[in-house]
Amino acid sequence: MEPSRIRQLPPDVIGQIAAGEVVERPAAAIKELVENSMDAGATAITVDIKEGGLNSFRVSDNGSGIRPEDIKLAFARHATSKIRTAEDLYGVKSLGFRGEALASIAAVSRVTCLTRAKGQESGLSVRNEGGEILEIRDAACPEGTTFTVKDLFFNAPVRRKFLKKPATETAHVSELMARLILSHPAISFRFMADGKLVYFSAGDGKIESAVMSVYGMPTLKLLTKVEGNMNGILLSGYVGVGDAGRGNRSHEHFFLNGRAMKSGILSAAVETACRQRVTIGRFPMCILHLDMPFEATDVNVHPNKWEVRFQDERAVRQAVETIVFEALEKTNLSPVLPPLYLETKPEAAPARVQVTEPVAPPIKIQAVTPVSQTNREKKLSAFGVESAPLPKFTPAEASVSVAPAKPVSSALRETSAAMLPPKPVLQVQFPKDLPFRAAVSPAPKAPVSLEQPASTPISFLPKENEIQQTQDALVEMHFAHKPLKIIGVAFNTYILMEYDDILILCDQHAVHERLLYEKFMKETASAPASQAMLVPLIVSLSKAEYAVYEENEEALRKAGFDLSPMGDDTVQMRGVPIVLGQPQAEKCLMEALDALMHDARAPIADRTSRVIQMACKHAVKGGERLPEESVIALIRDVMEQKVTPTCPHGRPLMVQLSHTELDKRFRRIQN
Repeated sequence: MEPSRIRQLPPDVIGQIAAGEVVERPAAAIKELVENSMDAGATAITVDIKEGGLNSFRVSDNGSGIRPEDIKLAFARHATSKIRTAEDLYGVKSLGFRGEALASIAAVSRVTCLTRAKGQESGLSVRNEGGEILEIRDAACPEGTTFTVKDLFFNAPVRRKFLKKPATETAHVSELMARLILSHPAISFRFMADGKLVYFSAGDGKIESAVMSVYGMPTLKLLTKVEGNMNGILLSGYVGVGDAGRGNRSHEHFFLNGRAMKSGILSAAVETACRQRVTIGRFPMCILHLDMPFEATDVNVHPNKWEVRFQDERAVRQAVETIVFEALEKTNLSPVLPPLYLETKPEAAPARVQVTEPVAPPIKIQAVTPVSQTNREKKLSAFGVESAPLPKFTPAEASVSVAPAKPVSSALRETSAAMLPPKPVLQVQFPKDLPFRAAVSPAPKAPVSLEQPASTPISFLPKENEIQQTQDALVEMHFAHKPLKIIGVAFNTYILMEYDDILILCDQHAVHERLLYEKFMKETASAPASQAMLVPLIVSLSKAEYAVYEENEEALRKAGFDLSPMGDDTVQMRGVPIVLGQPQAEKCLMEALDALMHDARAPIADRTSRVIQMACKHAVKGGERLPEESVIALIRDVMEQKVTPTCPHGRPLMVQLSHTELDKRFRRIQN
C-alpha cells in the first residue's frame, strides 16, 4: 500500500479542530466570554441563553470595551492582550491568556459583537460568521461589550449532533454560572434562561452574599466559615458537613486567585478533613478561595483552563486539610446544641425551688352577738342535725389569738392530696443520688442490655426517696444553662430529652460509637489500645486479604491488633482492640481488611482510623433496652467530652425540634 501524501489542512478545518478543544458545548463558550469580561474590569455581567444556548446566548458587560483599532485582531487566532513573552506564562494573573477563545467561537457560529471602549464617543458593531468578518460599522451603545452568539456548530453538524437536550445544556450553564458567581463576589451577575431569572448576585464583595444568591439562606446557615493561612497559602470560604453534605462532588467549589478550577488534590484534602462528619456515600460541599503566589502554579495545562498544577502539591494539600479541620473542630458543638455547653461553671448559683411552711398569723375573733340556743337549735333541727351546746364566753374574751394546731399549708396539702389523683412522672431531672459514672473512668463500656417485651415502654420513675430530692434540690449540670430533662427512650433506640424550648433526640448507638472511637484514638496516639488474648487465634486469609495484611501491618498494630504471620496465608492473633472479645475478633479483623483494600494509598493515620471505626461498630446497638443509669451516663459523657456531633461514619448523634416547629406541625400557629 502506497503511503498517503502529507498535506496542509485548510484554515476552516484547522479552526474547527481548534474550536473543538475550547468550545465543546455552549457552557464552555460562555465561560470564555465571561472570563474576558472579568479581565476587562467589568463590575456587572449579564448572561442570557435560549434553549440551553443551542439557539442563541448573549453575554453583556460594562467593562473597558474593545478599541476600534483592535477589533479585527480580537477575532484573530492567537491574538491577546494578556501576555507578551513566554516568561509571562510562569505567572499568569489574568483568567484568559491563550488568545484563541473568541476565534474558536466565531469559527463555529454566527457572532455579533457590539462594543464601545471607555472614552469613545460611539461604538462598533461587528458581524462574524464561521470565522469570517462580514461587516464592521459604527453603532450607538453603552460602554462595555456585548457578544450575541447564534446557531452554535451550524457548520459542524458532527459536533452539534453530540450535544444534549436543551434542558441538559441549560443545567450545565447554570452550574457554570454558579461557580462564576462564587468566584467573584465583587461582580454583580445576572443569569437568564429562556426569559426567566435564574441567578442574581449583589456584587457587594461579600462571599456570604454570593453563597446566598446561589444556595439560599437555609444552606448558608448550615455552612462553617473557614479562614486561615499555612505554607504560604491564604484560605477562606465555607465548608458544609452533616445536613449540608451532597450526593456528589459537583458542589465542591475551588478558586485559585479568583480562577474557578477543579482539583482532585483539593477535593481529597477537604474530604479527609471532613471525614466522620459526612455520612458514607455523601460528600462535603465547600466554597474555598486559595490565594498564593502566581509563580507557584501552572494554569497552562489544558485549553479549557479547568486544570491547575501546583509546584508543591503536598504543601497545598496539607494546608487545606489542616485549616478546614481546625475550622470544623472549633464548631464541634454548634451544629446541634449550641446553648448546652459552657467552658466554665456559671458564676451565679443555679436557682433552687424550696418548699417552706408559712407561719399563719393569729386569728382575730371579733365580739359578736351570741346566737341564742333556741334559735340555733331550730335552724339545725330543720336539717335533722342535733346541736351541741355553744361555749360560753364573756365580752372581755372576744379578741383572742388562736394558734393553729397545724400549718395551713400542710393542712391544704393533705386535703388536696386526698382529692387529686397521683401525678405521673414523665422525666428524670438528675437527682443527687442517681448512680452517675465517676469522672475518671475506663473505656466507656457497652451499656448492659435488658430483656424486655417490645411492647413495654421504658419510663424512668424515681424511687420514693428520690422524688423529694428532685423537688427540693435539683442538681444542675455545669455545662448547661438550664436543666436537661431526660423524657425517656423511644423504640429502645432514641433518647428523648428536653432542653429549654427544644426537643432533642439522641441515637444511643451513634453516641456510644463516637465515645469509643474518641477513647481509642487518644490511646493509640501513645500506645496501642490492645488486650492480650488468653489463647492465640489462628486466622486463615485469602491471597488478597493476606496481601492487604502485609501492606497495612503497621496500621493494624496501631489500632490494637497484635498479629504475626504463620505462613500459608494465615496469621496468629495474640491481641485485639480492647473493645473486642475473642468471639468478635476474627469477624472484626475481616471487616478491617475489607475496608483497607480501598485505602491502600492512604496515610497510616487514616488507615488506622478506618480500622478503629470497624472496631467501634460493635458498640451498643439500636433496639437494645438500656437501664436508666446507662442512658444517663451516655448523655453525661457526650456532653462533658464535647465530642464531634457525628458518629465515625458521619451520621448525626442528635437532632432537634424546636417548640415553634412542633406548634407549626400541629397547626397551633400559622407559618
